[in-house]
Amino acid sequence: MYIHTYIFQKRCIFSQHHNAKASFSTNLMFNGYSMTAVDQPSDIMFSFNFIRGILLLFNLLLWFAGLLIVLTGIWLQTDFENYLKISGGYSIYVPYLLLVAGGVLVFAASLACSCVVKVDPTMLVVYGGFLIGAMFTLILMSIYIYGYKDNVITGLQVGIERELKNYDSYKSIITRGSNTTLIDYVQNNLECCGSSSHLDWPKGSLPKSCCWDQGDNKDCTDYQLGRLHEVGCMPKLIRLINTNLTSIGVMLSVLALFPLFAMVFSYSLASATRRMGYQRIG
Repeated sequence: MYIHTYIFQKRCIFSQHHNAKASFSTNLMFNGYSMTAVDQPSDIMFSFNFIRGILLLFNLLLWFAGLLIVLTGIWLQTDFENYLKISGGYSIYVPYLLLVAGGVLVFAASLACSCVVKVDPTMLVVYGGFLIGAMFTLILMSIYIYGYKDNVITGLQVGIERELKNYDSYKSIITRGSNTTLIDYVQNNLECCGSSSHLDWPKGSLPKSCCWDQGDNKDCTDYQLGRLHEVGCMPKLIRLINTNLTSIGVMLSVLALFPLFAMVFSYSLASATRRMGYQRIG
């Protein structure tokens, strides 16, 4: 009988020890699960806020990109216009295209800040669609600028010859508030004369814009060679136009990356919002 009692007590002790181990394991697993469950929303919120912050950054960059395009359009329409206008390939529409495209980007980026801050999934999807259109628009405008540059350079020879031939009749035309023709404007600012040299002008009719020291004379026909702009305007105009329009084309191509990345983060934020059932923030 004592033997049976001893065996029974041993079994009870073993059973209690086994139950304690099982309870400890269960508690450990439960606590680990609870920690994971608590940490998971925190990680999701961190990713959520990170995506929203990056999207706001790209939205700000897009706003500045639009402003830069607007300023470029204004510059093409003012300071740089006469260098282009002398060419037969000049188009009045290019500056306006830049102004419209840049203005739309600035306006859209300003409105988009609201839907990014409030995290409206529907508006984020719409904004992403707009960004796709903006990206392709900038790429197409970049290609168009390259083609426009070639047209302007091709038409320079014809344009300069026309200015030289009709100089006397153009003399009375007011160009941007000053009494100077396009050829005078180019020759004064680029310090050049004629198309390839001063010999392109008719004999005895060199204008004052071909002289280094213009003085009070009506022209510089009687000036010695050393006092004239000996270099022609054609090579200087080609270099100037090629450099500036190529820079604008490259700028538009680079700026097209901003809406591309902004579109990716816009769709990512909309997807994360719907997945979390997150409709509004703050």
